[in-house]
Amino acid sequence: MKNFVTIQEIAGRWNISPRRVQYLCKDNRIQGAKKIGDIWLIPDDAPKPADMRKKKIVKEPVFPIDDLDIETLYGPDTRQIRDDELCSIYRTKHGNGTGVVTKYDVLPGIQLFYQDFHLDSLDYSRTEQDFSKNVITINHCRLGRFEAEFSNGEFIYLGEGDLAMNLPEKAPVRNTFPLSHFHGITITISTPEAAQGIRELEEVFGEIPIHFEILRERLLKGNELVIFRSEPALEHILGEMYEEQKRTRLFYLKLKVLELLCYLLSSNAGTADERPYFYKNHVVAVKAMTEYMVKNIDRHFTLEELSAKFEIPLTSMKKCFKGVYGMPVQTYMREYRVHVAAELLRQTDLSIGEIAEQVGYSNQSKFTEVFKRILNVSPARYRNNCCLDGRKENFSD
Repeated sequence: MKNFVTIQEIAGRWNISPRRVQYLCKDNRIQGAKKIGDIWLIPDDAPKPADMRKKKIVKEPVFPIDDLDIETLYGPDTRQIRDDELCSIYRTKHGNGTGVVTKYDVLPGIQLFYQDFHLDSLDYSRTEQDFSKNVITINHCRLGRFEAEFSNGEFIYLGEGDLAMNLPEKAPVRNTFPLSHFHGITITISTPEAAQGIRELEEVFGEIPIHFEILRERLLKGNELVIFRSEPALEHILGEMYEEQKRTRLFYLKLKVLELLCYLLSSNAGTADERPYFYKNHVVAVKAMTEYMVKNIDRHFTLEELSAKFEIPLTSMKKCFKGVYGMPVQTYMREYRVHVAAELLRQTDLSIGEIAEQVGYSNQSKFTEVFKRILNVSPARYRNNCCLDGRKENFSD
């Protein structure tokens, strides 16, 4: 009877990464390898496959983008739930949150990932990542907020409509979503493969002004991220990429990615990023302050009280809070109170006055005014329509 070992054991024996072993298993290049559930088992005496990549003679090592495990990008608790000729769909879990990732192989060397996350962070370890220096990553935030933490202790944020480019060797060490949700796009480009694909397209369409070495040059000269602020031309390109295109979707995405690359090469945006970086001690203080406020939602604190309690200068506190959450402290807490109240209206039989007190409003009229301003419906009508008969409507008073 054969003895089987795990990917980790065979990786150590063959002196290659577990990610590489998993790829070899998926490609049926390890004799006798079996997948039981989500785990690969490998015969103890299986020979190490020859490394076919060494037979390629190139000036620089080409990054095999199809060799990039989805777990490397989105963490080990990521499972494929659909795979067809159009796209692959994955579900990922981190803590109590979940996310769905839809991957399209757009062009040779170019993959596009739609991300719909309802979680606080991607808490995967980066120790298994093995990127080539020939990769460029593009990220766009459509909804929510994206926090990038770097190894030097600095943080930077993408708001709705922002786009950023970076090189994997300058990638964040951790990605967090301060608003606990994020919807956006990531595009990964393996530049040697992508450049070859562009050359093949030029045989049909003529010269295409896309030069990846220029993008890389800009990134090498910049900081960890080159950020493009939201503006109409960029929003026009990216907004159409989120639309459903039915059967023509993949062809349409090819055109839109080429259009985006032309824009990034021709635009002067992002060359002098004015978006501030924030230091870790300030970010940690602001997040602790937010946790304190939401745990004491029935109390109202002055900014001066919070500044003193969390030992952060008032000006720095206000600037950093808006950087992390995209809005001032008072606005954040006002919206948080209303959404907690909405949850209580849906899930409990508490009176509107009792709910108002629980979320920090001693005056029910003031609570009703704020609730209606944010959700465009009064608390009473919200409860009647959402809770009593379960209907979903567009409300207007």
